[in-house]
Amino acid sequence: MSEFGVEMQATRLLVDMNRRGGYTLSLVCTDQGLLVAVAGDVPRSEVAAGLTSLFDDIVVRATRDLGVADVDEMTISDAKTGRFVVRPLAPGYSPRLFLVVQVPRDAAWRRNTTTAARKLAALMRPLLTAPSVDPAPAGKGGAGTTTPARATASGETTNTTTTTKTTPT
Repeated sequence: MSEFGVEMQATRLLVDMNRRGGYTLSLVCTDQGLLVAVAGDVPRSEVAAGLTSLFDDIVVRATRDLGVADVDEMTISDAKTGRFVVRPLAPGYSPRLFLVVQVPRDAAWRRNTTTAARKLAALMRPLLTAPSVDPAPAGKGGAGTTTPARATASGETTNTTTTTKTTPT
């Protein structure tokens, strides 16, 4: 599937989530604040996407400094406007993607964003770089590294594995 087909499907998922939850804005963006798909207020989405890069920094620091392993959601809440909910998609993959939803005051979001995040992650994963895997730890007969998996234009996944054996002296 082309990137344009993925964008259309992602936008449809966002539109459906907005309709179910009564949300005015939802988007998928990268950790650098680049928009991937938008449903709702487009000018405001660019600002929300830019702010999301700050959330990525907070997630990285929380993981590194506080040992918070699986950040599921971050929220900015305002009594007047409601909240912005930011959920990481496909943790460990690169580039990091986020679902951002503007939720009106007193509206539920958890179930809708969980369902949308799961579907969006599955849709986007073939276009992302998979996490590296070390199949043989150093000192146990060799060290192996796997370069990130990439989906080719035909949809096939390619992987390159390099293994280095060490011989005791």
